[in-house]
Amino acid sequence: MYQILYSSGELRFHSYTVMMTLAFLVGTIGPNWLNRRQANPYPATPAGGIWVFLGGIAGSKIWWMIQYGGWDDLRYLQFFVTGGLVFFGGLFGGIIAGIIYLKIMRVPVIPAADMVAPFMALAHGIGRIGCFLNGCCWGAMTRFNWPWAVQFPKGTSVYRNHVNQGLIPRDDLFSMPVHPTQMYETVGNFIIFIILMVVYTKHKRTGVVALTYVTLYGGLRFVTEMFRGESARPVFNLLTASQTVGLGMLVFGLAVFFICNKTVWKNPPESPQEESEENVEPDGESAANEA
Repeated sequence: MYQILYSSGELRFHSYTVMMTLAFLVGTIGPNWLNRRQANPYPATPAGGIWVFLGGIAGSKIWWMIQYGGWDDLRYLQFFVTGGLVFFGGLFGGIIAGIIYLKIMRVPVIPAADMVAPFMALAHGIGRIGCFLNGCCWGAMTRFNWPWAVQFPKGTSVYRNHVNQGLIPRDDLFSMPVHPTQMYETVGNFIIFIILMVVYTKHKRTGVVALTYVTLYGGLRFVTEMFRGESARPVFNLLTASQTVGLGMLVFGLAVFFICNKTVWKNPPESPQEESEENVEPDGESAANEA
């Protein structure tokens, strides 16, 4: 891990900040690129990414306050300065801010969500690399000597946690071997990105891409949370808060897929060519011209 990627005098580039910046750029430029490839692009600009970013930061801070904070953090809204970030809070906060932006720009929400979803997964995977380099969001200790298990150096959060639990002495240089849960999510999100781009290219149903993201990421998060080491498990003493939300996303996505396949997606979509042929009279003149 490298908490500081580069430093020169007082100038320091922290790995977490660099990866978050890169994630923001990918999550902003990617959907705009898909939009511009359309025959009739929507009147949306990369400025929407700023809305989503600000909403995401606010949401992630508020979620952190609810899940981890105390009264001292709430006083004077101190958690906005000192609090951490929780992805699901950022996701929901970004969605709310994004919908407000789309409504102002008069852009349909669901088609826009289909363009945003793949790059949301890609950006999230990049952000998790920042978590790994920073040493946060670490995994539980490995029960076996897995070759991909990692040990974080002295001074990191996981190291201090293991010292406080009496798992290692204070003079050790590294933590106990733990699951690289950050990289599990990175790999999973990259795979989801590829799947979503294929779905976006092949599937013609509006909303399928966004719904696929909700379903796949919910399942991914439910699995990766099993290996988290720093999260409490307040739900039935089995599930973390994020794991519960992930399970809810998975169930919701599967349920909506089932309902839509039985209702609005029951009939195959008509191609633009078929739609144009329906409006043409047998003599080759359109009904509009005849009128």
